Amino acid sequence: MGDWKERYENLWARFSKRQRYIMLGSALAILVAIIGVSAWYGNKPDMVPLFTNMETKDAGEVAAKLKESKVDFEVQENKQGTTILVPSKNVHNVRLELSSQGLPRGNKGFEIFDDSKLGVTEFQNKVNYLQALQGELTRTIEQIEAVEKARVHIVLPEDSLYKKNEKPATASIMLHLKPHVELSKKEIKGIVNLAANSIQGLKPENITIIDDTGKILNDPDENEENSVGAKTMTQLDMTKKVQDNIQKNIQSLLDQSLGEGRAFARVSVELDFDDRTTDKQTFTPVVDDSGIIRSQQDLSENYNGTSTQPGGAAGVQSNVPGYVAQNGNANAEYEKKESTKNYEINEEKSKVVAAPGSIRRLNVAVLVNEDVNATQQDSIMRTVSSAAGINQDRGDTISVEPLPFSTELRDRRAAEEQAAKDREDRIFYMQIAAVLLVLALIVAYIMMRRRKKQQELAALEEQRRLEEEEKQRLAAERAALVEAGEVGEEELTEEEQRRLTEKQTLQQLIDQKPAEVAMLIKTWLSEDE
Repeated sequence: MGDWKERYENLWARFSKRQRYIMLGSALAILVAIIGVSAWYGNKPDMVPLFTNMETKDAGEVAAKLKESKVDFEVQENKQGTTILVPSKNVHNVRLELSSQGLPRGNKGFEIFDDSKLGVTEFQNKVNYLQALQGELTRTIEQIEAVEKARVHIVLPEDSLYKKNEKPATASIMLHLKPHVELSKKEIKGIVNLAANSIQGLKPENITIIDDTGKILNDPDENEENSVGAKTMTQLDMTKKVQDNIQKNIQSLLDQSLGEGRAFARVSVELDFDDRTTDKQTFTPVVDDSGIIRSQQDLSENYNGTSTQPGGAAGVQSNVPGYVAQNGNANAEYEKKESTKNYEINEEKSKVVAAPGSIRRLNVAVLVNEDVNATQQDSIMRTVSSAAGINQDRGDTISVEPLPFSTELRDRRAAEEQAAKDREDRIFYMQIAAVLLVLALIVAYIMMRRRKKQQELAALEEQRRLEEEEKQRLAAERAALVEAGEVGEEELTEEEQRRLTEKQTLQQLIDQKPAEVAMLIKTWLSEDE
């Protein structure tokens, strides 16, 4: 403590008298400023928000009423609107008083017609009706959790004698969202449907929703582009997965049969993502009465008897006019049978729906090392064709080509991997060495501290021992001097005088009563035994 005090005094002595006065004056001025600011803030009333995020018109009306009431207030402008602050002791009374006067007005709905006055024109009624629609829709949208504030503008169509001259109703909605919150597609669609169903003649496509940054939230073109882009990305991902799967299977087959690094396969797949529906109708002919009879008509005629001239014999003579045939009787038999069958037409109808994602075309290229002979190449082609599912009718192709493989890239990659591994090993060993070095330093520091403490304790003990020995030696020398009577009684300490007095008293007792003292000593000795 004394050392620090001396340093401060030396430092203070270095400054001149003028510098000392300047330092003291500056310190005093800072102290006075701190006290003044503290007193000013201490006496300043605690200001709390009366109304927040108000419209400019509402904020002006509230400020005017506060001036009339002589109430202190502060105005703060921000991106969301205007906030008015008043002393905390007045906030409740002022809020109740302003509310009784209908301030702030905010977004009024159909309550605006509660203040209807006599003599209001039709134009004013239309304006009030439009404001009521906007207010009701605004209040409803602000009930959504993600929406902090909303503003709605509606344009209603004017009546016209001609239908073609009428313009549709339109609406624009501006939303101020809460921090770090975004509206989902469903919520945006819900706001659009809410506005369309709340206003007569308003269609969803005539509604525009923007946020406070000016971004259109319900842009149909953007949604269509996003959907097309998402669909395209899905098709690309699906194509890549199919291609990688086939290529992986072929490469695994080649590596297991020829050895790793002796053959490489690449696959190109073209998938069909078109949705196709095929209606097929087939008519099958009836063979050997195998069809189903729809209708059947059988006709049978027969005759059996005698006839004098049943018609004559077949030939020219019986049919020549005027020819007189030979008279005689003849037996006559006649039989006729007809059968007409109508069969159902054999018809087969089928409807085939082709799912998108089928392989339209498949191309496989295999490169093998030049030491693979022609027989092995043919075997590889057949095997890979079967494994990949090559269909020549579909236009699939496969090729197996021998080429001398270069090992430069593989060797360089192996060297890089080995260098990276060696570097990681060196870093690992250096980290271990650093940890061991830190541990060794800590252990050495602890041991040095312990050894230093032991040395300090040993030195202190030795110093105490030497001091004790010196005290004993001095005490013995003084006792000898006192015993010899070389030290006067006025130089003796109280302890030495007490001891000398006890010794003289004991000597007198021994001289006066030696037998009793001897008996007393004998008794002490027997008790000790």
